[in-house]
Amino acid sequence: MPRKVFLVLLLLVGSFHPSLYGSRKEVPGPVLESRRAHGVAPNIDGFLDDGIWERDPLTTTTWKSYDPIRGEPMARRTDVWVAHDDRYLYFAFRCYDDEPEKIRTTISRRDNVFGDDWVGLSLDAFGTGQTSYHLMVNPSGIQMDALNSTAAGEQWATDFVWDSAGQITDGGYQAEIRLPLQSIRFNGGEEVRMGVLFWRRISRMGVSSAWPELLPGQWVFDSHAELVFSGLEQPPLLEIIPSVTYSLNQSRLDPERWSPSDNDPQAGISLKYGLTSSITLEGTFNPDFSQVESDAFQNQVNTRFPIFFDEKRPFFMEGNSLFSVAGTGGDSNMRSAVHTRRIIDPNVGLKIAGTEGRLSFGYLSAADEAPGRVFDEGDSNPHAGKKRYFNIGRAQYSFGQASYFGGIVTDARFADGYNQVRGGDAVIRIDPRQRISMTFLDSDTLSADGSEEKQGRSAQFTYNFDTLGSGCSPRLSTTTKTSKWRRPLSTARA
Repeated sequence: MPRKVFLVLLLLVGSFHPSLYGSRKEVPGPVLESRRAHGVAPNIDGFLDDGIWERDPLTTTTWKSYDPIRGEPMARRTDVWVAHDDRYLYFAFRCYDDEPEKIRTTISRRDNVFGDDWVGLSLDAFGTGQTSYHLMVNPSGIQMDALNSTAAGEQWATDFVWDSAGQITDGGYQAEIRLPLQSIRFNGGEEVRMGVLFWRRISRMGVSSAWPELLPGQWVFDSHAELVFSGLEQPPLLEIIPSVTYSLNQSRLDPERWSPSDNDPQAGISLKYGLTSSITLEGTFNPDFSQVESDAFQNQVNTRFPIFFDEKRPFFMEGNSLFSVAGTGGDSNMRSAVHTRRIIDPNVGLKIAGTEGRLSFGYLSAADEAPGRVFDEGDSNPHAGKKRYFNIGRAQYSFGQASYFGGIVTDARFADGYNQVRGGDAVIRIDPRQRISMTFLDSDTLSADGSEEKQGRSAQFTYNFDTLGSGCSPRLSTTTKTSKWRRPLSTARA
């Protein structure tokens, strides 16, 4: 049975993992300290003329390349400053360049300036090696951001609320970032320790560099320096978003006459409340998502699989990466356990997500009006007026850097049918060169009319080995899978 195979592999690998027993000693990395911004906060305009930036920059020594080759000293100097107050984290960069006229910068859409020069950071706010915020900005202040997690990798659909500005100068360019504390989740206290890594790309040279150095065979969580903040607390989080819409539709029956008007008034409200600095509770009733970015155009002709649109609706974004299971990062979203875009038109929803110590958890419940909707009088929907109900629970326990065990349970019910999924996953970093990921999912499905019952199981086991040579490391990867896919396993895709 695939379930037994998965559990045996999990126990065998776990039994040899030294971090489970506390015997593994982490190599101490560099430690940086943020300065508190007393008095007037810095103005985010790209000019580093505020008092907080007049102090000496952080000691970041030599930046080294990680793309396309590794380990080469950066050809241009980069200075970094970090500050904070009761509401924001501030980051400033002075990127030296003796040929400023060759700096590439464009005015473009968000997340669309990777071909430019840019500078930024990776911030592991919890310091657990599980999730980090990636923030980059080009010399014109255009933003790029992503949420990076152990299970799902970089998710560029995520858009945080933060401010940035950039300016080209005679000696290169400068950039500033202001990150609201309410946009990130962390454990507040008198001394808060986060992981941080800075990176910069020089477009005309085609080279990306970082500090601390990104070593071959390692990834960003292995390279974070420690960034210390004094007296950093999460401000009280309370967001209330009311919405009122009114639509009126009419059509011409003939050149002289209009049809009767079709009125559709709608009102709704969404609320987010911070139970603690690291746990949030959200609720929504009849939400209006018209304020979010429109979906990108995608070709739906001659496609073998369903189209996946990125999730950008505010209610579903908080803690969304937590619902990703191991082995589903990158373009492998056909194995997703949860795809919340299948909740098309929620009438009501409730969600709690957060982290407490080594435990991360999330719960999502929603009622979707779309499956039972009748669009025209001639529609013959046998389940007209019925809603589909979703319940999704997820928990992860981290041990060691970038390693965790997790479990997930999902349930979707519509009319007389249901789709239930249970599963577990794990990512285990044996050492800097070896990494294992594994997932097992078990599915039971009953059709909406109660006439057809189906079951499915899926398991994956992946072993990655990276050499510590220079340049692009060859990768040895072995993968085993067993599956009986009759329907998608996800409740959010049922």
